[in-house]
Amino acid sequence: MSRFKTGIVWLLTVVAIALSACGGSGDAHTGVSPEPGPAPGPGSAELAQMCAKGNPFVSSAATTTREGSLEDEKRWIRAYMDERYLWYRDIPGLDLAAPRYNPLDGQGQPLVLESLVNVFQDSRTPKLTLSGSRVDKFSFMIDSYSWNNFSAGQDLGYGWMLRQTGTGADKRWQVAYVYPTPQAGLAFAEGILRGDEIVSIDGYTAQDSSPGPFNQALSPSQPGAHEFVLLRRGERIRRTLVAQTVELPQAEHRIISANGLRWGYLMFNSHVRSAEQRLLQAMRDFRSQGIDELVLDLRYNGGGYLAIASALANAIAGDERTRGRVFEQTRFNDKRSEKNFSMGFYGTTLFTGQAYTRLNLSRLYVLTSQETCSASESLINGLRGVDVQVIQIGGTTCGKPYGFYPQDNCGITYAAMEFEGVNDKGEGGFSDGIAPGCVAPDDLGFALADPREPLLATAIAHRQGGVCVPNSARNMLGSTSATGADAGSGPLLRPDWQRNKFTSHP
Repeated sequence: MSRFKTGIVWLLTVVAIALSACGGSGDAHTGVSPEPGPAPGPGSAELAQMCAKGNPFVSSAATTTREGSLEDEKRWIRAYMDERYLWYRDIPGLDLAAPRYNPLDGQGQPLVLESLVNVFQDSRTPKLTLSGSRVDKFSFMIDSYSWNNFSAGQDLGYGWMLRQTGTGADKRWQVAYVYPTPQAGLAFAEGILRGDEIVSIDGYTAQDSSPGPFNQALSPSQPGAHEFVLLRRGERIRRTLVAQTVELPQAEHRIISANGLRWGYLMFNSHVRSAEQRLLQAMRDFRSQGIDELVLDLRYNGGGYLAIASALANAIAGDERTRGRVFEQTRFNDKRSEKNFSMGFYGTTLFTGQAYTRLNLSRLYVLTSQETCSASESLINGLRGVDVQVIQIGGTTCGKPYGFYPQDNCGITYAAMEFEGVNDKGEGGFSDGIAPGCVAPDDLGFALADPREPLLATAIAHRQGGVCVPNSARNMLGSTSATGADAGSGPLLRPDWQRNKFTSHP
């Protein structure tokens, strides 16, 4: 594996671990003080792109870099956070000379990335939500190469989303979603189905005493073929899948007939560039075929460009309802209040400026889960702000009313949460998530868009009776899980940094 790819894996792993921690205790070793630190001196613009020797990501920097030091990069982080962080008043004081921020390898050389991760992690607010979780569990840093691929809708993998259930010896990995991508070697082309369970990869299982090879193939860092054994309805099947970087189609749609009505069903997985043309086509088809109701499936949508959410909301609600109204009011910290702005309901795509077909709906069914995050939550909140009846079914969303402008420094993209959003009525603050009106499980035993699938079945039953009937919905439609798949709601195999809301201009 190249040094560059190794660095990506390292950074992803360390950031995931570090951002789940609570920081230091304030002793001499950690260098963390609970008291807010002073302004860090030079501004971030003066320190920008002054890169330390040993930073493996410098070649991916967005602008020209300068020779610098680890100290320069650490000071840049502190200046950037002091200027832009939403909770800048709560940033703890850090002794940047402490061992925690100057770790060394076995040969006495600085561990640049570990140092930067520790500084960034320890600069977050210690505040908690009402439920006791961290207010800021979303700020992250990632190599700019991976960030740029993600924001364009590209991914290195097998063209699927996986869900984990159980732990230890009971850990299971099941296919939650298969992207309709026809490239040979990807899940769709090889006949993989939602609900299939991974038994082994290249002969290794998740339960092996040394699960490294299994985990490395499950979340690949470089292209390559791997032999999978999967379980489907008690039968083992073998497939050769090829990890590759591909632009994933982040939306798909169809028309469903149920209970005498024509339902538009839109599966929407990420607010990124590769979704826009498919969203445009969906709105055209729904309008031309005269749907009676629309179901927007956001159960796996971790967020993305806020402008894409705004345009889709406008296409759903129509111009008459949204004209002159605010999709999301964006509020920065008090040092940057002049940057506060009100995002309206856009009428065109973000990247090509094409006009959306409007559906002019007053009611929308939305399917959600704990994976529904950020820009997806803004879409729900923004529509409710203009009095569209949003009937939410499934699980409570992730709880991220915050967003950021991605900022590159020395080939690392930093994303400190820097604004909070509210809708046209001033409603927001859903840091513990948006709860559904009707609770229903995500049962992998059913194909998506199948009227018997629990979330969709609940929407159909609600439309017929006007009440939540999650337990009886499947029985009403003659539904029985064909595979016995776990009906729980375990997490997707997806990095936390891909659950986000961001705008397109720094």
